[in-house]
Amino acid sequence: MSPYRLVDEETGETVRGDDGAPFEGMTAPAGALVEVYAGELEGTPTARISPGAATVPGLEPPDPNPEPIPPTEGNGMDVIENETQLRDALETYAREQRVGSCGSKTPITMTAPIVIQQTSHDGMPWGANLNFTRLLWRGPGDADMITYRGKDGISNRGLFLERFAMDGNGYGGTPARRCLHIYAPDGDPGSIYKFTLRDVFTAWAVNGIAIRGAVFEGYLENVHAENHQGDGIIMESLGLDGMSPWSIVSNIMVNHPNSSRNFGAGMRQPYSVNSILGSYVLNAEGGIASGEGIRAVMLSNGENTGEQLLSPTINGYSTVVAGNEASTDGKTHARRWDGSQWVSVGAPMLYGVNNVGHFDNANHMSYYGDGSVNVRWMR
Repeated sequence: MSPYRLVDEETGETVRGDDGAPFEGMTAPAGALVEVYAGELEGTPTARISPGAATVPGLEPPDPNPEPIPPTEGNGMDVIENETQLRDALETYAREQRVGSCGSKTPITMTAPIVIQQTSHDGMPWGANLNFTRLLWRGPGDADMITYRGKDGISNRGLFLERFAMDGNGYGGTPARRCLHIYAPDGDPGSIYKFTLRDVFTAWAVNGIAIRGAVFEGYLENVHAENHQGDGIIMESLGLDGMSPWSIVSNIMVNHPNSSRNFGAGMRQPYSVNSILGSYVLNAEGGIASGEGIRAVMLSNGENTGEQLLSPTINGYSTVVAGNEASTDGKTHARRWDGSQWVSVGAPMLYGVNNVGHFDNANHMSYYGDGSVNVRWMR
């Protein structure tokens, strides 16, 4: 242990410098390397005396090439194993006003809907990352799997949901009504806004992703809704009949949706939606349907997806359609297996969009059929 002194191995005496002072009382912190050099001036050695370096005990020197430290089991993620633990985790994240992370290595069977509400909100992000845990619906028909619902008096912002993988049970059983439901029926006082849905995969329900009511200023990225009995993605304003508060879906941005093989539309929306890089294949009622205009849809593709890819009924406040492509053989269309035979549920694709006086630029219809039908981009 320090302090140290320099000893002559032959005589056993303490070595002295040219000035006669002994090399002793030398100290260094634990873990330091001790070496001895000769030199005329302090801090400017000229010759090494010690054959090597000694380590002051008490602390190991840092490894210059350390091995990565493996994560601790469950580190950063809550382990869930059943629907009760899933419900508890989602409720906890809402109550604690944070974005939590949870997951299971094996699928979780859901037998009852989960509805999440915040009773207080501080304006910062909250929600859940499910790490692609597979959620399998085995509950009653016409019930939703997971609903995030607004609460009257809590203007809720910053909902963040990612890595959801949801099977609505419609392939061989009774389908859920909706897989993921963002729902705010109480108007602006109970709105959900500045929300994010990212990396969401849904299948085999009536609707995959539903955004309904006063839900606005949101972003959907890499969302998938396939093999649903109705619309894959549906956005719906509520209360327009005056029987309940006006609850308007607006200012929604959608990046890379993949909504295919649905018996409704790939996406049904109000006017105030911008979408880009979408893919819509074999939907019965087209790629994007709107009872209003379509604010903007760009760089998207649809193949054999209803009679036409895009279906705005009016121009709205100016519908913009640019850089999209529809492709068809003029014959393939959506069908449903009724247990004994295939039943047609959609028409072959013939058009890209109906002409509502909108801005239309750089769009294209690709035809790979036998020439027996006439197809064109503008209906």
